[in-house]
Amino acid sequence: MTTSNFLFQTLDAELIVVHADIGSRKKLLEEMARLLTIPLNRDVDLEEDGELTKEKDIYLQLWEREKLGNTGIGNGVALPHSRCPQANKAIVAIITLKSAVDYDSLDREPVNVAFGLLVPTEATQDHLNLLADIARMMSDNQHKADVADAVSAQDIIQLIGDWS
Repeated sequence: MTTSNFLFQTLDAELIVVHADIGSRKKLLEEMARLLTIPLNRDVDLEEDGELTKEKDIYLQLWEREKLGNTGIGNGVALPHSRCPQANKAIVAIITLKSAVDYDSLDREPVNVAFGLLVPTEATQDHLNLLADIARMMSDNQHKADVADAVSAQDIIQLIGDWS
């Protein structure tokens, strides 16, 4: 399997929000945490002593990673990510914004597309492959613009599936 196929196979339409009306980096990370928490809580059996993952915990994991180095990778794209002990496989969420927000990116360009990524603590190579795929795909200006302009989650999934 190529790494781009791996990215495509991790996508879930429920974890993609298009043209979100979000006005700050903090709100973007909060919404990303909300999306990334969804699959973590899908299979929890509360009657078997399972415990739900809190959005705030995922937000704090993303924020701790941001403190190590801003994940605004330039060209209007942010890639907040973290290793997550609650994740048993890679989880990718995508948010496109109605209006770009200041993300304090290295190139000082506001962000209008964000890919959120959680990977299991031990999944180092998967983590690196997904980060590299997303960065490579979003460095293509036309492809990035197409993703930013997509009007549905299915359109974004199709665009990523077509990219290679």
